[in-house]
Amino acid sequence: MRYGPRFLFRIFGALAHRAASGNREEKQSEPGLELSDAGTWKRLPFLSRRFVIGSLIAFGILVANAFVSYRTIANLIEASRTAENTLKLVGALKDLQGNVVGSEIELRGYIIGGERDRLARAQAFLGRAANLVQTLRALSGAIPDQMPQVELLGTLIDEEFERFATLSKIHGQKGVSAAVRTIRATASEATTRRIQLLTTDLMAAGDARLARRNEQSRRGSDLSVVTAAVATLLNLGLLGVVILLVRREIKDRQHAEEVVKFAATHDPLTGLANRLLLTERVNRALAAAKSEGRRIAMLFIDLDRFKNINDTLGHEAGDRLLQNVANRLARCVRRSDTVARQGGDEFVVLIEAFQGPDDLAQVAEKILVEVAEPMTVYGREFQITASIGVSTCPVDGEDLQALLKNADIAMYRAKQQGKNTYQFYAEKMNPHSVERLELEAALRRALERNELTLHYQPKIQARTGRVTGIECLLRWQHPTIGPVPPDQIVPLAEETGLIVPIGKWALRTACLQARKWAEQGLPLLRMAVNLSARQFMSPTLLDDVEGTIAETGMDPRWIEFEVTESVMMPDPEQAVKLLRKLKAIGVRVTIDDFGTGYSSLAYLKRLPIDCVKIDASFVRGVPVDASDVAITDTILAMSRSLGLKVVAEGVETRDQMSFLERRGCDEMQGYYFSKPLPAEQLTVYLREHAAASGESGPREASSRIRLVSGGERRIPE
Repeated sequence: MRYGPRFLFRIFGALAHRAASGNREEKQSEPGLELSDAGTWKRLPFLSRRFVIGSLIAFGILVANAFVSYRTIANLIEASRTAENTLKLVGALKDLQGNVVGSEIELRGYIIGGERDRLARAQAFLGRAANLVQTLRALSGAIPDQMPQVELLGTLIDEEFERFATLSKIHGQKGVSAAVRTIRATASEATTRRIQLLTTDLMAAGDARLARRNEQSRRGSDLSVVTAAVATLLNLGLLGVVILLVRREIKDRQHAEEVVKFAATHDPLTGLANRLLLTERVNRALAAAKSEGRRIAMLFIDLDRFKNINDTLGHEAGDRLLQNVANRLARCVRRSDTVARQGGDEFVVLIEAFQGPDDLAQVAEKILVEVAEPMTVYGREFQITASIGVSTCPVDGEDLQALLKNADIAMYRAKQQGKNTYQFYAEKMNPHSVERLELEAALRRALERNELTLHYQPKIQARTGRVTGIECLLRWQHPTIGPVPPDQIVPLAEETGLIVPIGKWALRTACLQARKWAEQGLPLLRMAVNLSARQFMSPTLLDDVEGTIAETGMDPRWIEFEVTESVMMPDPEQAVKLLRKLKAIGVRVTIDDFGTGYSSLAYLKRLPIDCVKIDASFVRGVPVDASDVAITDTILAMSRSLGLKVVAEGVETRDQMSFLERRGCDEMQGYYFSKPLPAEQLTVYLREHAAASGESGPREASSRIRLVSGGERRIPE
């Protein structure tokens, strides 16, 4: 059977793979497979290129050694065979020479004694000599150059044999005397002499050839010993090379399998344990806790306002921030504990042994402090906080799903408590979590079922007291639980991504309502829309605005967008570009909640805006609180120096209105003038106000739609 190189390489590969797999065969059902991130199995390369090339070189050298050894052995066999044939040839020549001499002796005896038997024996000697000539012909390979002499020798012996046969015939017919006379008449000493000389020459040639072969054999033997020694050393070296290659192949495969296993059990972004490894360790910890009577705990960590950073700065900055947070979390726990990334901006910490709740509180507080430390991402400094929920086994659950669910519920309670804190799970929390999930599902259907409405709050010009605009607030009348508080609607819409279609619906509804009031003969009011972070960064914002204007026929000059400082601060350059595009459409732009961020005069003068709005938290303290008075005066002075209008919101008393009017505030709004009203009630309010102020017919004013927002909340994915 012939074994080609591919067959041998497959054997080497199988041996290497078997050695590499070793004890892991019990853990992995099919070696040589890797689990991809998508959950599918991919086969590893059977042999590395380095191993194949090294094996080919080693195999080639082995073949060369085998060929040299074969040629050496073949030469030795050929030399031995030639020497054997030469020895046979020399022996045959000696026998032939002896037979010829014997025939001559018997012939002489016949001549002297006249005995016919001696003539027959002489003829027999020649017959045996003729047979030896045939043997010489068969051994022609030993003396190829002397074959003509062998043929001549054979001819001479055949002639002598024929002469003896004739003599025997004469002896039988005419007697001894006639035979002797014939011998004397036909005798030729030259023939016998030639036979002797030819035999001697052939024997000399055979001896010389044998001597040469012996010398060649001696030299060949010496060379064979050297060749065998070199081949043995070379083969030993090749064996060592193959062993090294196999060991390297085993190490590479082991390393590859470790990389594959790490990739299958760790998060590719942060390097933390993923859900698969977390599940394995939690199940192992639960089994150990039951057998040893220990307790384990699970901390569910969610970053606060992470979506704002992700939406404004992009996913690359968000990924870098997640990596920084992962490193900080790893520093906060013991090596025996497990930190895993659950998904998105959610992390889970498994505490496998603790004495009491105080230990868990210490860990949670350490994580909160570590995460809240400022961090730099792409040259920008950020500060982010986290909310943590804690559940323990066996009190809050005895399996992974129960512990995760209850820690998640506790985390939501921490967010409800103001974020940047931690909460232990309590059984009474569960109904609130279920209620929130139901509320999220209901919000997804609210637009389709026309459950969302807008309420409107008038905005008053300080100098004339006329209504110059409308602020619109989102309301949701749930069919079963009734009105949903506004501070729950917008955060929920932000988290679920519904804020973009809801904002588009609110803009369209407000524009249609403004047109309806104008058609009813009421003053033409400017409607303003407040954009959240997700709306502001939405790639469809400009198309949605232009499409709504085209659909409703609303003049863009009567639309105003409000954007908070926090939305624009992460990437001011991009914000300025987007605001300029909005201004190019023809709408007005206002900075909402001005003074609550980090605005400066240098920053404010770069923005293409028309108006700033003083936050209600500053208006609430005037004219009593000196700090609020100073801040309000500063905002008014700054805005006048930049040629911007100023609107004060949250005006609830006459003193506040008088103070703002004296300080030169352009517009005011708040419960002092009117609470937010449905469209029908505001229509009555506008008619009464128009009648009281003597206005008639449409005129230009400013108004906006505002989506009221409360504390941010987020439902983990």
